Amino acid sequence: MQSIDHSSNSNAAPVASIVIPAHNEASVIERLLDSLPTEVGGRGLEVIVACNGCTDDTAEIARRRGLKVVDIETPSKIAALNAADEIATAFPRLYIDADVVLTPKTVTDLIRTLGEPGVLCAAPPYRLQLDGRPWTVRAYFSVWLQVMRVRAGYVGSGVYSVSEQGRKRFGKFPNVIADDTFVRNLFTRDERRIVDTDPTLVEAPFTLRALFRRKVRVTIGNMELRARAGDQPAAAAAEVGIPWWRVVLGRPTLIPAGVVYAFVNAAAHYAAHRQLRRKGSIDWARDGTTRSTPAV
Repeated sequence: MQSIDHSSNSNAAPVASIVIPAHNEASVIERLLDSLPTEVGGRGLEVIVACNGCTDDTAEIARRRGLKVVDIETPSKIAALNAADEIATAFPRLYIDADVVLTPKTVTDLIRTLGEPGVLCAAPPYRLQLDGRPWTVRAYFSVWLQVMRVRAGYVGSGVYSVSEQGRKRFGKFPNVIADDTFVRNLFTRDERRIVDTDPTLVEAPFTLRALFRRKVRVTIGNMELRARAGDQPAAAAAEVGIPWWRVVLGRPTLIPAGVVYAFVNAAAHYAAHRQLRRKGSIDWARDGTTRSTPAV
């Protein structure tokens, strides 16, 4: 069952649509909503909060702000994205996870960039919040950040956006975990852009266990995409970056951290394959540790 509230604080044509999938995000969604601009270039934004399987007051928080709300019973991010897309009216379209924080400048620059010729997909840079994390989590991400820096046009970490032409690359979102990677792989390096703007603040897991569970989810998501790669257009071929071990060997001070990185990745790959063999299904394994402490 799906309910839709078409509340809006403006009758003018919006400059862009922002879709926020949300599953029990009452503890964090207000900090995201507070970080969004009220308008860009004199025109308002269409903000749609796509609640899925919520048992808290996420939907009510959005309604109090006069935002559009889609409320579906199924706890599914993909179902939420598709439901929101059905009522979204504007392009470009920004897809933003409820637990990240950005700035009005980030949103403005994404919209501006997607108006440039040939840019079909855009994302902001990101900044990981690592304060207060154990050394194992910090060690893992010290390697991960270096690996990501050598990959061109990385799209992910909670925010991505597409132009109207870019959105035509696919119909509905497929039932996959890694929706951001699925979208990224639809575009060539020349078609996607990491915008020079304020970074998105992304909370790193607070425990090694939470990091491990997140890595299992990411691994299964990548396995899904590899399995369906033949169904995507030629531009969708995923690009292989420099192996992590080569990055570590190039910076010997990272070798101790590389041990942690290798252990977590190997254990997560084993657990992902085991989970699929035993259950034939996927546990979403959302990181609850980042939803108990507000970002700063």
